[in-house]
Amino acid sequence: MPTATMTFTLPEEQHEFEIHTHAADFAAACWQVDDRCRAFVKWSENPSPDAVALAEEIREMLRETLASCPTL
Repeated sequence: MPTATMTFTLPEEQHEFEIHTHAADFAAACWQVDDRCRAFVKWSENPSPDAVALAEEIREMLRETLASCPTL
């Protein structure tokens, strides 16, 4: 089974370390935002057209951004 090792020089690379160790959490948060926007559009009673358009625009931005991530 292949393995990979990433090495960080701490504390200088603390920010990069945290990004890498929390990447799955960040991706999950993006999917949750997408799901909440979808639910808003689908289940809200009489949402304003502007709110619906904004929710759909956010979903499109998330899809475009996540599609450019090679591992998602």
